[in-house]
This record gives sequence, structure tokens and C-alpha cells, in this order.
Amino acid sequence: ERIVRNWTLENVAKQIGITKATLQRIETGKRKPSYEVLVKLLDLFGYDDPRGLFAEAPEQPISSKE
Repeated sequence: ERIVRNWTLENVAKQIGITKATLQRIETGKRKPSYEVLVKLLDLFGYDDPRGLFAEAPEQPISSKE
């Protein structure tokens, strides 16, 4: 969602009160957000359900030339 909106890690991290490194670890799945951070992310991006915010982007199919 952050990338779709063209927001930087630094901008989002600052808005929710965490470090850029922490946000990057959350985005890459190396860390789970605390409840407080989750609520702030949901509010920032306008989601009611965390499943929508953390849904993985579908992979692009690999086209083969035949």
C-alpha cells in the first residue's frame, strides 16, 4: 500500500512513530507490528481490516515466448 501511494519508508515511519528500519522489517515479514503500530497503520491507510493492508501483491505471470 505504501508503494502504491508512492510514500517513502521514512515518511510512513515518521507518521506512525517508528524507525524506518522497523517499518522495513515489518514490510519484509521479519517482524510483526505491535498492536499499537498496527492500529496506526490501519488508520493511516484507511483500512478497517488488517488482512487488506497486509495482503501480498499477486505475482506477475512470467510470459513465455513461443
